[in-house]
Amino acid sequence: MINQLFVPKPFNTYADTFLLLGLAQIAADALDRSGQNPTIQLIDKGTHGCIQFARAINLETIAKLDYTNPFPPVRGQKTDWDSIPAETTYFDVVKEVEKRKLYRDYRYQNSGKTQWTEESPKPPDARTQNGAILVSMRHDRNHNSLWLESWHLKQNYGNLVAGLFHSFSDPNSLALPDKIQQVADWFQQQTGSKLPAQANAVKVYLPTAVQGVSRIKADSNKTDPQKTDWLSLWLIANGLFQFALAERIKIGDRIYDWRVIALEPKEITLEKYREILGNLRQFNPPGGGHGIARFDAELVLKFCQQLLEHHQAKAQDRPEDPFDFLGKPVNDFVGNFRGTHFGSKGQVYGVKELFTLGLPGWIVPDNYQDLLAYLEVLQDHLAVIVSLSAEEGQSEILAAYRDFITGNNLRNFFRFQVIYADFVVKRLADSHARSPRLFSVNGLNIMTKKDADFTKITQDPSFLKIAKAINQSTVYAGEIQTKDGKIPLDWKRNYGLAQLLSSQSGSKKDFISAIADFLGKYQQENLRLKEGYLKQGKRLMRVEPTKEDLDRLIEIIHQFDTVLVANLLIAYGYAKWSKSKDEPATETDTTNDNTDEEPEEI
Repeated sequence: MINQLFVPKPFNTYADTFLLLGLAQIAADALDRSGQNPTIQLIDKGTHGCIQFARAINLETIAKLDYTNPFPPVRGQKTDWDSIPAETTYFDVVKEVEKRKLYRDYRYQNSGKTQWTEESPKPPDARTQNGAILVSMRHDRNHNSLWLESWHLKQNYGNLVAGLFHSFSDPNSLALPDKIQQVADWFQQQTGSKLPAQANAVKVYLPTAVQGVSRIKADSNKTDPQKTDWLSLWLIANGLFQFALAERIKIGDRIYDWRVIALEPKEITLEKYREILGNLRQFNPPGGGHGIARFDAELVLKFCQQLLEHHQAKAQDRPEDPFDFLGKPVNDFVGNFRGTHFGSKGQVYGVKELFTLGLPGWIVPDNYQDLLAYLEVLQDHLAVIVSLSAEEGQSEILAAYRDFITGNNLRNFFRFQVIYADFVVKRLADSHARSPRLFSVNGLNIMTKKDADFTKITQDPSFLKIAKAINQSTVYAGEIQTKDGKIPLDWKRNYGLAQLLSSQSGSKKDFISAIADFLGKYQQENLRLKEGYLKQGKRLMRVEPTKEDLDRLIEIIHQFDTVLVANLLIAYGYAKWSKSKDEPATETDTTNDNTDEEPEEI
């Protein structure tokens, strides 16, 4: 009886993840068809992956299974189809890509909102782009060849699956070649037949390859195709086609690269993993039309959003039961995104980069209301990110945000905010530009609430009063856009303040001098405005920090890191503050901004 499978990690690329997922997919299908419990837990053990079964597995039942397609062959416009049996059900890449284009056009025209009617386009298959990259990179023949070899084994397919269970359940051997040899030996003993020996290890499956050959061969005169064992590639091909997230990324005028990404399971059921990733790929994938940094940022944000929405739906279905997300960060269930960037070289693609994207560890809901609050924060961030584009010269801003959201250091957000603050003020000063999206103070409070040092600073009344003064001299100044249209204010906008405060934060003395100078000029402007308002019988609706507030801020600066205090002041100073009864609204109007990108040709 078998309780778990041990899956090696020999490649140190996304091939390890696809090997695990391909094997898990085959195991789940076999358990389901043999009448055994198909619940599978995917667990990362560090040195290897583990596929844990809810109940012990009966191998004799598995060995009697008939053949089923573990994954379909793919067919594009120029796919060689002569060797594929005529009755084969295949994945029609041309048809699915066209369906995807119609669906994306529909979402763009509806500002990212989907209204389900009989006339609305149906969403595409979640695997569409996985088929598209195989065709685009001319690896469809390799994919189909791997499938065809398994089809030739259909009379003994049950024994092949049983051999996989038998070999990978052995905890004493964690070397992949040994496990593959065990499967081959088992299969030959049970059937008298041999497994296919080798297959072409093209770069989409083993991205350490350079243009289809190994690095050693690339440095020599020989250019024979790289080969590896058929069974490993068959499992990797299954995992990649079923679970990869692939997208074409615009990197220049009419120049597109491919990015292929695997989500590493950490401790999650295969069913939950498939549902969350499938919904992301099918209904709300990150867009590739605005550069690499925005794609990566969108990917992480939208995945976190999808994970929270999954748990929100489960909580609504069973409100009396606590759900397993409480008190855990999002990266407690899955690890990182591992990916390969394939650069366009005319008619072919080469491996340009291997990369890893982390998940934010600061999203830790303690209760259902927390979960909803974090969803609002993610929507806040998405609204900012989709308003930016590399084509409009905002690559540096997007790269800074990507560094924050794909890492696990909350302080990187405030470094990004220094750059973004300058962009916000410049955009506000441009009467022809669309009003910039702003992060909300409430969202910042939610982001920082798990860190005691942050909350001691951000909840201090004097800190908040000075941050509000920064806000009213930068974002809420000059001519502002409100829901009632543009209105001019009597106080001028202060330019370059974020950069000044950031540049002076390396020294306590210099930073305190910069803040004191700002507050002195701010107070002088308040006195000037008050004189005019007094004559008109009006009152000044601007915050007025006192000397005591400055003294308290100086205490905070001596207690905490000066750079942290400066970054927090900038983040809160350039954020969107909630409207109170005693003052006009401070937020800019962003109700007409689209949250989806313009569709590009696929």
